[in-house]
Amino acid sequence: MRRKLFTMLLVMLLALPMVVFASGDKEAETPTKQIRIAEQVPGLITPGVWDGQAFSMNSSIYEYLVEINAETGELDPVLATSWSTDTGKVWTFKLREGVKFHDGSAFTSADVKYTIERTQDPAVGHLKKADFEVVASIDTPDDYTVVINLKEARPTFIYQLTDYNMCMLSSEYDYAKLGESKPMGTGPFMMQQLVPKESALLVKNPNYWAPGLPKVDKLLIYFVADIDASVSMLESDRVDVVPFITPVIKKRIDAIDGLSVISPYQEQRFISMRVDQPPFDDNRVRLALKYAMDPQVIARSVAQVDLNNGVSYDETPIMQMLAEHKDIALRGRDIAKAKELLADAGYPNGLKTELFYASDHPFGKELSQTIKELAAEAGFDIELKGYTRDIYLSQYWLNCPISITGWGGRIDPSMLLALAFKGDGPWNESHMNEPVINDLITKISGEADPTTRTALYHELQDWFYENGSLINVQVPFLVAISDKVVDYKQPLTMIPQYKYTDIL
Repeated sequence: MRRKLFTMLLVMLLALPMVVFASGDKEAETPTKQIRIAEQVPGLITPGVWDGQAFSMNSSIYEYLVEINAETGELDPVLATSWSTDTGKVWTFKLREGVKFHDGSAFTSADVKYTIERTQDPAVGHLKKADFEVVASIDTPDDYTVVINLKEARPTFIYQLTDYNMCMLSSEYDYAKLGESKPMGTGPFMMQQLVPKESALLVKNPNYWAPGLPKVDKLLIYFVADIDASVSMLESDRVDVVPFITPVIKKRIDAIDGLSVISPYQEQRFISMRVDQPPFDDNRVRLALKYAMDPQVIARSVAQVDLNNGVSYDETPIMQMLAEHKDIALRGRDIAKAKELLADAGYPNGLKTELFYASDHPFGKELSQTIKELAAEAGFDIELKGYTRDIYLSQYWLNCPISITGWGGRIDPSMLLALAFKGDGPWNESHMNEPVINDLITKISGEADPTTRTALYHELQDWFYENGSLINVQVPFLVAISDKVVDYKQPLTMIPQYKYTDIL
């Protein structure tokens, strides 16, 4: 019966492009370039509270002052044409002239001021509130100049503006009322039709400021919870791009002519232990779990590769690809040590706990099962609680004894530290509030000298190795894509840049 229900669901999904986006004979007679994308089901999509789903949609509707170049990793101008700072305390931006929002209003310095000040509006609940509390005032001497005055120096402040929740918004638009149903920005594509949790149709912005961009006329986005259904749509030529696939699916795609799998970057899987309640409030229990792990087994079980061949393992939150990363020798699996630590912590017969994860997110099932099996030998009886990612994030995340969460990298790792490991961080899933870490994060954010800043990062990583709540498994971000798609770009900021993408 379950197989029949799944088959019926798959047939319905495969028919979706023909049903949702049928728009009459006239359009059918006019060939258009379109890219079809199968995305995960989004939660909130309004910038500021956007939970990181629906990247293809939001990154095509909205834009940023600057963006990361997918090839070089350097900052490129977008809505800002230039920027400068003195010591990192005063930042001046010159804005691009002639840019229009999708509703026809002009993009000016007032919109930049509004976007940044909105981070502090308690009615919004902005996820970047803590990072932008450092802003003392914003001056707009003319329509195309913005001067941001900080309370203290932030030498890497500009990278905060690459966070996906910091796209530029119109000061004249009611995002509280319309953000979830009629998203509107300055981006290369405009929302034409949105069916919540099901699909979105984006069309080329005819007034886009960049000549020759975007290269296609439409983005057809389908929100599909089941990754196998998404891949079946790709195989049957119903979609052209499927992000967030697994290594198992990669092997399946590799054998199909006309389809490829690319990996723009690595992303992270944080295995986080909640430290404000038993049993993981005791560092001996946290260490016991770490001693039970075998990084090589984890790499082979989740991605069918040897360690450091596409999969990396750490006990700190700094990705190995970043310059700030400190190489620390792996702990090594030691079951006797793990049992001794559990006994010292008051669990001589082991302990029971629960691990929550997103069952439809790549690597989640494999990683959770591997952790359960490795930990069992040390005395951990772990019950696995898997839910689809939308349910996991909305109902369980931030309230789990152990969780596995997918975290994208940040080009400036201090951005992630403030979100996830500072006491007041909005996405602090381990509920850490360590004065030494809070202080280090603050010092890192304000340190102008790169050498000194790197030393602070190393100090932070040493602390995490000895006391932290984290195991960080870095895995390849995999995108299945039709060979007809040309120039797909997606930098470490996780924001796909469909304005550059073409289709043959």
